[in-house]
Amino acid sequence: MRERNFLFIFIFFILLTVGTFVHGIYRDQVDWRNDVQRYHCFYHVRVTGLSGREVEGTTVIMVPIPASKEGKFFTPSPQKDIYFSQKLTHIVFDWNDKSGKTPYFENMTEKFDNKVLCNHWTSFIVESDKGYMLEFRTNDTRLEDIHCGVSLIGDYFDIFDPINNGSPMLFLVENLSNISSVPYGDYTKYTSYPTYDTYVYLSNNLNGGENVSFKIMLTTNNDPTEWPQKYVGKYSTILFANVNDTGYVKVSAILGQEVPIRNKSLSVLGSQYARDFYDNKASHVVK
Repeated sequence: MRERNFLFIFIFFILLTVGTFVHGIYRDQVDWRNDVQRYHCFYHVRVTGLSGREVEGTTVIMVPIPASKEGKFFTPSPQKDIYFSQKLTHIVFDWNDKSGKTPYFENMTEKFDNKVLCNHWTSFIVESDKGYMLEFRTNDTRLEDIHCGVSLIGDYFDIFDPINNGSPMLFLVENLSNISSVPYGDYTKYTSYPTYDTYVYLSNNLNGGENVSFKIMLTTNNDPTEWPQKYVGKYSTILFANVNDTGYVKVSAILGQEVPIRNKSLSVLGSQYARDFYDNKASHVVK
């Protein structure tokens, strides 16, 4: 009987140990999963027509920034304490991170303010005459194009009605078009492309040159680990414009959805807006 009790205790200890490590490894896979497996958006800015220009003084380019239509920045996914099983797993397997915390995700200020996102251009979050914008600034006398991409993790993004539910767009937002929606399961989705006006800014030392081309895209997806496949999707906001002016220039932007994922019926890159820019060289400047 005594030997049997020892055997039971030994088996229980083995199962407990194995279970602890299995739980720790599982939680690590959840907590350190890829960015696109979270509430995630990718902000891509490309401004061309600048390379080779020779200018005097400080050059400033300002573009729309990821924010809700009201101009509110989203909250990053919070950092949390990890489970005991993870701490034990990290010790046994000599995990590099000894913080005892889940990954830390930077907020908008940490990502953008006073950062060199691309060579020779320093970015700042500024409150312009029109509202919050992302500024790129350089003192170089010979310019280079701006090209950068930034991943951002949020606590929650609504992909079904992002405009009215506080999810990020390319802010500033003016003259928003009518939004038409249809039921989609327990939610709704758009039946057409919402459009609106926004702004870019070019400093006066760029006056008189050739067109400056803006290609700005914000793609936002929900967390596929939290939603049934039917409700996994994304939406994109794009600003494509050719500008031959300085100061604040009003331009048009468009939003499209892929709900569910890979449903291309409202993909922004397949829109007439995108085709006009690439095929017909439309400026998308609002007069």
